Amino acid sequence: MTPMAEIEVSGTRRKVTLDAIIDTGFDGHVCIPIDVGVTLGLELNGRTQVELADGSQKVELLFAGQATFLDKKQRVRMTLTDSEEALIGTELLTGCRLSVDFDSGDVQLKRKPTGLGKH
Repeated sequence: MTPMAEIEVSGTRRKVTLDAIIDTGFDGHVCIPIDVGVTLGLELNGRTQVELADGSQKVELLFAGQATFLDKKQRVRMTLTDSEEALIGTELLTGCRLSVDFDSGDVQLKRKPTGLGKH
């Protein structure tokens, strides 16, 4: 069972809605398949050094785009992948509560209330 969530990503040419894997081992915003990134018309924004699960390191290109996730639209930095799977990383999950029941397959993901009851 793989936890998934829907995300809308957009660039200068187009926007698409994707079912993406919630990847708590990925500390970026969003990682999308290369062909989707080309279709969106993303702008190259820079590069970053990343550490993979096996401990190796590599340089990833970063692209500027927008994402609508849990009813919040925001500018994000995206990486591209040869995989056909899109990933949602922990940077995009900031301010959210994630609960996964691996036995039932139930995934609950919601934004935490902001500023309510805090003094």
